[in-house]
Amino acid sequence: MKPLNGYQFCPFCGGRLEYAGISSGHIFPWINSGQMYLCAECGYQGGFIVEVDDLKDAKELRGYLKEHKMDNIAPAYSLPKRYWWLWWSMLVLFIISIASRLIT
Repeated sequence: MKPLNGYQFCPFCGGRLEYAGISSGHIFPWINSGQMYLCAECGYQGGFIVEVDDLKDAKELRGYLKEHKMDNIAPAYSLPKRYWWLWWSMLVLFIISIASRLIT
C-alpha cells in the first residue's frame, strides 16, 4: 500500500527519514522556514527530501543512492573547518563578555 505522501528518503544516502517538525528562523523566529527531516543513517538534517509516488521508481532510485553514496557527507549544520579560528575566537569573546557581566 502506497503511503499518503509517497515514498520519502534521504537525498544523499537513500536512508530512512524521520519528520522533525516545522522549523522557525534563528534570526527571525516568527518566520516559518519549512519542514525539517532527519536521516537515521547519515545524519542529514534539512527540508529537501526525495519523494517518489511509484514503488518501482522508489526502489530503483534508493538503490542508486545507496550504491553511489559519498562517505564524507557532513550534516547540514556543521561549521566550516577552515574557519575554526573564527568560531573559537567568537566563543572566547562570548565567554569573556558573560564573565565580565557576572563580575560587575
